[in-house]
Amino acid sequence: MTTQTRRRYVCNLSEKSLEKARLELNEDPETRDQKIDELRAKFAKEKPEVKLPPDDAFLVRFLRNKKYDVQRAYNMLLHYYEVRRKYKELFVNYQPSFYKKVYETDMMTICPGQDKDGRTVLLFKAGKWDLDRYSFDFVTTAFLITFDKLLEDEEIQVNGVVTVEDYEDVSIKMMTKFGPSDSKKMMDVFLNAIPLRYKAGHYVRQPEFFGTMFALIKPFLTEKLAKRLHFHGKDYGTLHDYVPSSMLPSDFGGQMTNYNTQEWYAELCKEDRKFEEHNQYGFPKAADVLGGVSQGADPVGGLAGSFRKLET
Repeated sequence: MTTQTRRRYVCNLSEKSLEKARLELNEDPETRDQKIDELRAKFAKEKPEVKLPPDDAFLVRFLRNKKYDVQRAYNMLLHYYEVRRKYKELFVNYQPSFYKKVYETDMMTICPGQDKDGRTVLLFKAGKWDLDRYSFDFVTTAFLITFDKLLEDEEIQVNGVVTVEDYEDVSIKMMTKFGPSDSKKMMDVFLNAIPLRYKAGHYVRQPEFFGTMFALIKPFLTEKLAKRLHFHGKDYGTLHDYVPSSMLPSDFGGQMTNYNTQEWYAELCKEDRKFEEHNQYGFPKAADVLGGVSQGADPVGGLAGSFRKLET
């Protein structure tokens, strides 16, 4: 791959979000470029084998998520690439169109607009997950691609996301498909490597066995995140205390009738080329460092095998 010219960051935040970034994320337009330079320099000195994208905007995602602490942003960005080696099964086909059938199920929905705090709301309908057709890894990757796309939006980087998960019609079969190793993998990737601000998670219509399922995830949650999770059962009234009914569809007790996420996902599935380019960054592939002969393992050091929780 030819060397690409570095592209400096240009801020596109609204004035309101820029002020929020200043207050909550320690973002200072006067020192932002300096922090980006420090982050690039740290990689050049400590992990020169890692190819960073030429777009400074990509690095800003991680700086914002770690409140412009360069060391912590470095840790997360490094882990962002390390999980691509650690869990290769999630990234072997990291292109949106490969997951088109999952998106067409409406398993994942992005609500239009934002809540009163400017946050984007994502819906997950677990009952639409055909466990015989789509594996845990397959659906996890579909989510990761969705999050990577959402993070292109600077407003989402600053204001974050809220998830609402509906478990109606979920059978106990899900427990047989979702084990401790899957829980560990999911939390390692979503919490330690993705620079998305998870502001709250809401669960509705949980089955009786949901507590057993959730017990697999709970050990990997920070105390801060655990406090942001809310369990509503069939009581939509308590859900609407947090997420306004005006931005939820009727099957979540909401008032919205004309929403459609398929157009958003249809556009996403046209972006394979963008994702292919991005997949070239990070650690070199085995073929790159072994003269073009793949040995089935990457010789460059990393976090092979062990799970760790990065500081938050």
